[in-house]
Amino acid sequence: MDGLLLQRLLPGLPDEVRVGAGQQRSLVLETRAEARLCADLIAGLEDLPPGAAVHTSGPVRLVPAEGGLLPHLTVLGNIAHGHIATHRVTRDAADKQCRLTATNCDLDDVLLRYPHEITPGRRRLAGLARAVRADPSVIVLEDAPGLPTWGSLLRPDNITELWSIALVLITTDVDRAKGFDS
Repeated sequence: MDGLLLQRLLPGLPDEVRVGAGQQRSLVLETRAEARLCADLIAGLEDLPPGAAVHTSGPVRLVPAEGGLLPHLTVLGNIAHGHIATHRVTRDAADKQCRLTATNCDLDDVLLRYPHEITPGRRRLAGLARAVRADPSVIVLEDAPGLPTWGSLLRPDNITELWSIALVLITTDVDRAKGFDS
């Protein structure tokens, strides 16, 4: 299977959830604690409960609600960090590929800024760009109230890398899941 298959992951979720490559799906949970646990289970950061299973066709990357950027690196440095960790390429090649992803995520004008110097929405997009450059098969997006919704930020037609990645939004508010299949 290309993408993600969840089986009996948590109470409140369907017994089976499939997200194919290029698809966007939301999982709406009751509490922030359940949402965090769900994201961690899918990303492999927590042990699965008995009887549960997570099947992916490749690596999973988690984008925390605030973007998960390293504060001492510029936006470009953060994106390159995700890329260099998984590719054996020259610095120039990495820079070129990361700048293309940044352009696709509409981040060209903030590449040399630090995370605290950009808006929360741009931090989220930079975190997504960083995850994309790590070539995952699945990206898990955490959500939080008070931040721009992922649906308002994403432009899947522009971010061509997402066409081959299963995208899963974890939220507690069905209204914040607009733009994602449920």
